[in-house]
Amino acid sequence: MSSDLTLVVVASPFANMAPLYEVDPEADLLLLVPPRTTAFAPWDAAAAPLTNGTSSSSAAQQQHKSAALASASGLRIKVSSKHLALASRVFKNKLQFAGAGKGGSTTQSDGRVHLSLAEGFEPKAVRIVLDAIHGRGRKVPKAVDLETLAQIALFVDRFQLGDAVEVYADRWIGNLEGSLPEAYSRDLVLWIYASYVFGRADVFKTVTKLAAARSDGPVRHLGLPIKEKIIRDIDAQRQELVGKSLTLVHGTLDNLTDSSVVCSRFHCDSFLLGQLIKTLRKSGVVWPRPAKPFAGVSHVDIADTVNSNVQFRWRNSSGNSESGIGIWGVAVNGNGASVKASSRKRKSPVQQPITPGSSPEPTQRPGITFETHVCDAKKLVTHFDELDVLEDGVKGLDLQSSLGYQLY
Repeated sequence: MSSDLTLVVVASPFANMAPLYEVDPEADLLLLVPPRTTAFAPWDAAAAPLTNGTSSSSAAQQQHKSAALASASGLRIKVSSKHLALASRVFKNKLQFAGAGKGGSTTQSDGRVHLSLAEGFEPKAVRIVLDAIHGRGRKVPKAVDLETLAQIALFVDRFQLGDAVEVYADRWIGNLEGSLPEAYSRDLVLWIYASYVFGRADVFKTVTKLAAARSDGPVRHLGLPIKEKIIRDIDAQRQELVGKSLTLVHGTLDNLTDSSVVCSRFHCDSFLLGQLIKTLRKSGVVWPRPAKPFAGVSHVDIADTVNSNVQFRWRNSSGNSESGIGIWGVAVNGNGASVKASSRKRKSPVQQPITPGSSPEPTQRPGITFETHVCDAKKLVTHFDELDVLEDGVKGLDLQSSLGYQLY
């Protein structure tokens, strides 16, 4: 165990300053939780140091919500050494050492053994876990926010307390899993860590799948003890997905270049090729084609680039979607400029009907007209529909093998 996990037998250096919380009135142990001087799991490493309880980078806090600030003071918690020893082998081993008392008794003047946690744990999270360990169910909150859940997970993980809080953790996660993030963010990393620590395989699989599809590099660990193998395996799935997405996009460019399809009226094949090259080059993530490990490139970036800028609208002139002949239209505003689709987290297929199948002509909206004609150039870009299918094919990570063995 690393030095930051060491439980040190000390007389409290802040015994008269830190608030006292009583879990067991007949406590034989005083657990000291030092105040934190850094933000918890900062997204931006530059925002980690804290001064007077505020972050050195307020902009980072606004961008990534609030990485919990340092506690104004630590906390002294009166607990039972027996309860701690039963709940945690880590505490048991340290308490056995403390009881041996090298060089004399470790009992302090108040009749208790004093143990101090290393800095970095949130006092509120420690207090919640200790209430759970001591069977004080009414003191344990029925719901916690994601920040607190991750802080509890850190304490539980470091001191192997999973069994003691399993029932509470299931309830906390159940209250939160309806608001899982849809983008790669600090919240997503907190979910990866918390779902792993509390053994929620279903949630873990979901959030690791999201990370593989929407991260643009190895997942940031945020200073949390996320296993390196988890980060590597998520990134392996990301690289595989990005590679397939790039192959699809560049394969479409090859088809447009080599195709014998000719649009004599509007030269749709040439227009599509030029528009794609211009769009992809401007995006900086697809053109020229990047090489592994695709640093700074995510699947969702590729999908958004294509779906937000290739603005062809069509409907089938015969009503048969397999005929390969459609009425094409480029949406333009009153100034003749093409109209871009609004940005969304999940894109719908590129081709969208501009008019019901029963209508003989394209429907116009105020300020927008459609230049329409008949050709089969649409077949050259239908493969873009498969970008969403590729994301759906990402598996995410399993916590256990089919035989029940822990994989991480």
